[in-house]
Amino acid sequence: MKQVLLNDTAQRMYVEEMMTFESIAKELDCSERTLRNWATTGFWEDKRKKFRAFQESLHEDTREIATLMAQKIKEQLNNDVMPSRDLLNSFTKIAASMVKMRDYEKAISAEDTASASAEEAAKSQKNAAEIFKQTFGVDLTTI
Repeated sequence: MKQVLLNDTAQRMYVEEMMTFESIAKELDCSERTLRNWATTGFWEDKRKKFRAFQESLHEDTREIATLMAQKIKEQLNNDVMPSRDLLNSFTKIAASMVKMRDYEKAISAEDTASASAEEAAKSQKNAAEIFKQTFGVDLTTI
């Protein structure tokens, strides 16, 4: 694999998939030292922090939207008005995605306290991102 492509792949694995240098080195068959050099010159740690902050913000926004939708549904039901099918379907999809997001956040929290591996957190992150893509049609890995 060309070095530029290898560097880009390694960066994505570190930043977005939350993999360790050790696991990336094994998967891509390159040295940890090379990865650490690339990470230093490419500011991977800063990119990882920004990526996680973006995802956390997105989760908070999703919670806020779900809360507003739930309030709207409750208000309509209290006024003996049947909520629209679109509103109910949207709320159901958001609620389902929120469960996956909660699991992701638990995995990240566990990672921060060193009780879960980076690979487990990456798996939960991938699952949450996939649910979000299915629910909202937005691929988080391209943002």
